[in-house]
Amino acid sequence: MPSEIEISIAEMFSNATRQNMVTELRTQDDWDRFKAIDETARQRTRDEIDGFERDRPLRLAAARKDIIDEAGSLTFEHPTPFGTDKFDKDAIERQAAARVFNDHQSTLMGIKADEVEAYDTLRADIHAREDVRNFARDAFEHAGKQTEYPQRSRSGPAR
Repeated sequence: MPSEIEISIAEMFSNATRQNMVTELRTQDDWDRFKAIDETARQRTRDEIDGFERDRPLRLAAARKDIIDEAGSLTFEHPTPFGTDKFDKDAIERQAAARVFNDHQSTLMGIKADEVEAYDTLRADIHAREDVRNFARDAFEHAGKQTEYPQRSRSGPAR
């Protein structure tokens, strides 16, 4: 059940990750992957928000049914006194609305987490490619240098 603050922080973190990623993109393939990740995350977010608005009555009905089923299941608690009804329509409606809203927020948080994970994977691929390039360059530079140890020479009379 993420709160609005957590969603805002996740959005801010995602934006910061995106901005940081831009400085590391080197090739057209990197840019294409970056744009694909960004577009996929934006599309999934739009789909979730549109689906939430469109299907809210259906989601509320399913949540109400689940709450009523959970309340009607067997428990080992003391039974309610005879003649009292433990089903409060307003309470069930509030719980259903909260459950649906929390599920929606959790889905949005999951989309942001997937986006950041995809950016991290792209960053790891770029670093792996750059490390191979740097390894070859460093090996070539090292081969051209004189050894760090002085040349051994024999001192003393020749045999």
